[in-house]
Amino acid sequence: MEDLHMPKKNKKLETRSSTRTHVFNIVFQLEFFQKDEIQEILNKYYEILEIEEEIEKRKDEDFSPLKINKNIIERQVFDILNHLEEIDKKIETYSENWHISRIDKVDLAILRLAIYEILYDDIPQKVVINEAIELAKEYSSEKSYRFINAILAKI
Repeated sequence: MEDLHMPKKNKKLETRSSTRTHVFNIVFQLEFFQKDEIQEILNKYYEILEIEEEIEKRKDEDFSPLKINKNIIERQVFDILNHLEEIDKKIETYSENWHISRIDKVDLAILRLAIYEILYDDIPQKVVINEAIELAKEYSSEKSYRFINAILAKI
């Protein structure tokens, strides 16, 4: 007889925060490739995620990966690309004499994603700033989160 109280091993949907991390990773990679290679970048990114998932399954048979929402990731990445000129103008305006080329590539990817979310994705500014600071603390230099916070607070 099937136990109705046993959890099923279905993939859980990922959180908005983990989706944001995926988008950040892809936006960061765009600095090193041509914009017309975006679909190839996305496909390779998904392949890498599948390999990582397989490795984790081998280490832990109870590993339950999150089901990524490719539609949301791709919509956001393409939207960021479509608004990139406007987003970069905001960064240059509010970074006070910092040209885009001088900004650390990790910080630039975080700023682009965060400004996109504030302006075009209807996410409360406080949430966006907090998430951007967390990304900076995890992926960037020790003081980057202050720079990112200062720019985003002006948007």
